[in-house]
This record gives sequence, C-alpha cells and structure tokens, in this order.
Amino acid sequence: MKFALALLALVVHASAWGADDLKPQQQRMRSCNTRADEKGLTAGERNHFIRACLKGAKGNGKALTPHQQRSQACSQQARARKLEGAERRGFMSECEKPPVKQTVAESERMKDCASRADKRRLEGDDRGRYLDGCRTAAKAASAR
Repeated sequence: MKFALALLALVVHASAWGADDLKPQQQRMRSCNTRADEKGLTAGERNHFIRACLKGAKGNGKALTPHQQRSQACSQQARARKLEGAERRGFMSECEKPPVKQTVAESERMKDCASRADKRRLEGDDRGRYLDGCRTAAKAASAR
C-alpha cells in the first residue's frame, strides 16, 4: 500500500515536473493562449492574435476586416440554424454580401416580382396581394 502511494506521488510529481520542461515554442504557445483567454478572444480574432503573438508582434494583433467580421457573424448564424451542405453555402453567399449588394439584390427581386405581375396582367388589390406575397417569399428565401 505504501509502495502504491509512493508510486502515485512520484507519477504526479513527474508529470508536474515535465510540464515545466517545455520547448521554447511550446512555452510561447502556452503564453499566447493564456493571453488570448485573458482577453476573451474567440474565433477569427483569436487566430489573428495568436499568429501575431507567436511571431513576436506586440499589441493585440491584426484587427478583422469588415468582410471577415461579416463572414464570422454569418458563420455563427449558419451554425445556430444548423445549416449544412448546399443550404449553408447558399445562406453564406447571401449573408456575406456587403449591405449595398444585399439592397441591390432585394431591389432586383422586387423588380422581378413586378415584372411577373405585369405578365399576369394583375391590377389593383390582386397586384398588391401578389407583390406582398412575392416580397414575403423573397425575404424568406434570403433568410435561409
């Protein structure tokens, strides 16, 4: 019994001793990860920070570009909706478009709806209901 306790103490002590015996790159990585944890960085910002930290750069690392920020936010939304495959790709391509292009795309969809209403020769209340339904469907399609 005493032998087992002594062996256990030796193993615990040896593992703690081995943790301090890290190579310089491993020590730098541990330090950078600890600093990133302290700053509460996640995802892309964490990756940028750790890369810069490992290279020895001072400061917070490189800030994300607006496109990278939009991409990260869209990715989180797709993950929350549990989208996969083609559905995820379609969502990401719509979501990652700059706001100006999203507005243009919505405008184009509405022009298309109006064109289809013209082809159906819809007027008055019928045209209004058709355009409302088309607008609702277009928003639902872009939200997917």
